[in-house]
Amino acid sequence: MSKKKGTELAVNFNQELARKFEEASKRKIDISDFMTDFIGQFISAQTQKAYLNDLKSFFNFMKSGNVFITHPNQIQGHHFQFYRDQLIAQEYSSATINRKLVAIRSFIKWAMASKLIDYNPLDVVKLPKVQTETPTVAFDDEEVVRMINSTDLSTKKGNMNRVAMILLFALGLRRSELVNIRVKDIYKERGHNVLKIKGKGDKERHLPLSESIIDEIHNYISALRKFNIELELEDFLLQSTKKGKNTKPMDGSTVYRIIEKYAKINGITKKVSPHSCRATAISHLLDTQKTPIRDVAIFAGHSKITTTERYDKRRENLDNSAAYAVNYEDKKKA
Repeated sequence: MSKKKGTELAVNFNQELARKFEEASKRKIDISDFMTDFIGQFISAQTQKAYLNDLKSFFNFMKSGNVFITHPNQIQGHHFQFYRDQLIAQEYSSATINRKLVAIRSFIKWAMASKLIDYNPLDVVKLPKVQTETPTVAFDDEEVVRMINSTDLSTKKGNMNRVAMILLFALGLRRSELVNIRVKDIYKERGHNVLKIKGKGDKERHLPLSESIIDEIHNYISALRKFNIELELEDFLLQSTKKGKNTKPMDGSTVYRIIEKYAKINGITKKVSPHSCRATAISHLLDTQKTPIRDVAIFAGHSKITTTERYDKRRENLDNSAAYAVNYEDKKKA
């Protein structure tokens, strides 16, 4: 009898993949190795960066007390408790404290799932109760107009500041969404000018642009040509403030400075930030334009309507309270 040939899979050897497998199987010798594996499970680069920063803060705190963690099984409940207490003493907001602590808890839960530890030492430590945060201060309509019109259009920076504020106020963008807009993200679809936005968790939304906004963008791009800057499709719409054309987007801290600068110029003394522009756009739609809250939630990129409700001042309007409509004796005839 002849032997049957064994079935073998024909594969091409991938040296780079083999190297990755070999490195992954090596014994971890530093906590940073475990951190790298942990954040690798997240797809969003923003999420990875946020978790990494919060974990680094915790391990730097440990080092300041002469405790050097090299493996997740060395983390103890009292380490977590002392860190929590220090954050409270430093007067961080309860929401910020919880965010920082949740990052560490997530890391420990991952370590348990990966069989690196046998139990969760942090279960016995309570997180502080999240207090209701002070609502973001918004601008009124007159302040918005004054700020936008106070930019110096004879300079590159002035033109850039104007279009940045217009997009923040008109579209309610987050700071990160604004600075990551590329020229190619503005396009035509079914007769509409549209802006593609990549929001939290890399979720995309597409916002139609009014003719006035398109005109402002065209005027801005034309103004840049006077400074020998020709924007192409792959370029960031708002570039860093360095001289000439460059490939880096405007820094997030620059957006803060723009809002603070023009608020100060116009005598606005209340504490404001780029998020104030977002709050202004959302509350304007809810309170002035009476736009349905579900439509506003889609516009703002909120995954939950409860988030949008925080901006709805009408909730506190006693004149229109539903309580006045409760009348069990006044029955309508069928």
